[in-house]
Amino acid sequence: MKLIKIKKIVIGDTEFQVKWDRKIGGGSFHYPRKNEKAEIVIGMIEEKINPIGILNIIIHELKEIIQVEQRTRYDRQDEYKAYEFHYTHKEHTDLCSRLAGLLVQFYK
Repeated sequence: MKLIKIKKIVIGDTEFQVKWDRKIGGGSFHYPRKNEKAEIVIGMIEEKINPIGILNIIIHELKEIIQVEQRTRYDRQDEYKAYEFHYTHKEHTDLCSRLAGLLVQFYK
């Protein structure tokens, strides 16, 4: 499989710009705010030595966005920027279906 570095992706009713950052190893996302478009950042620092790690980052960020859309991600009150995920098999099945449809756009 070959990674396709797409520039944007629609998740739910939000179009996210996808940025590929060769200086970081993780990922992040945010919804539109003030004058900024929604964005997903994929860290590419390990692209050559650990390409499966890049897939892991993509899955992590997409899964988390889907879970925000499903309303199954919750802020923890005891830790800054920490989240919990609570869902049933119904939401898990929905998540997997949505994730498959999104992942196919990143690889050929």
